[in-house]
Amino acid sequence: MAKTKKYAAISAAVLLLIFMLALSPARYAAACMEGLSLWAKAVLPALFPFFILTAILTKLGAAEKLADKLTPLTRRCKLPGIAAYCFLMSILSGYPVGSRIIADLAASGSITPAQAGRMSVLCSTSGPMFLLGSVGSAMYCSAKAGAILLAAHLLAVLLVCLLCLPFAKPLPDSPPKKTAPDADNILHESVSGAVVSILCVGGFIAAFYVLSLALSDLYILWPIEHFFGLFLPEQAAKGIAAGLLEATHGCALLAASGSPLALPLTAFAVTFGGACILAQQLGYLKSAGVKAGPFICMKALQGVAAFLLCWALIAIF
Repeated sequence: MAKTKKYAAISAAVLLLIFMLALSPARYAAACMEGLSLWAKAVLPALFPFFILTAILTKLGAAEKLADKLTPLTRRCKLPGIAAYCFLMSILSGYPVGSRIIADLAASGSITPAQAGRMSVLCSTSGPMFLLGSVGSAMYCSAKAGAILLAAHLLAVLLVCLLCLPFAKPLPDSPPKKTAPDADNILHESVSGAVVSILCVGGFIAAFYVLSLALSDLYILWPIEHFFGLFLPEQAAKGIAAGLLEATHGCALLAASGSPLALPLTAFAVTFGGACILAQQLGYLKSAGVKAGPFICMKALQGVAAFLLCWALIAIF
């Protein structure tokens, strides 16, 4: 009965959204194109090559070979050595490459669902190209702001993992290692898989741009904006509300607000990820057996840590 009511509520919300799109097609089409433009200009060129290359490395078994040498670095967090490889790829590539690698490793039998769950909170970072270039240089017109943001973001992810994961219960041994597959068809499989993945990312971004506008038109975001507006400028309050849905849009509004807390709030938005990035990651992670609730809670905790660290770094530098 509860599930029936849940599906009925979702269906009603979808029908309402369809009705709004039918009433103002040009307005929502413009929002969709804005999201697709962001994807084409910033996300596609930054992520697509990494999708291909990391898939090739994973399919060739390079991750497992590297894991043996990296195990001492990850043992403190009760993670397999392969987590260090995944974390490195996530740092270099950004959302949602780390989550996709975890899904690939789980599908190949290289990690268990429990290991995937713990790795998911470590291998979930934004890339330096986005933080230093798109946010720091383009939005804040400051290389220093981008560097502070990147440092706060990565330190928050690492700090929360180092503080929380060592106290978790020990995990069973990893599954037997798989032998590297025949490389004859790996390039085709990697490219075709990367095409599907990058198109899904673009679809999520466009969909959440439209959803954000619809929620704003329905004043559903107003309570959040009003709450943050009690102690923040109006533009910053709108930025944090938008960032809870789509991080890039929220970062742009926060940067334009001129609030003293704009950069720390941006650190929170980028580290938490917003509903759009969380949905992209969970699309991969759920296939690896990762539960959504604990993952979202850990991302929120990392976001709060990034806010505090960014605030401290601004005061120091």
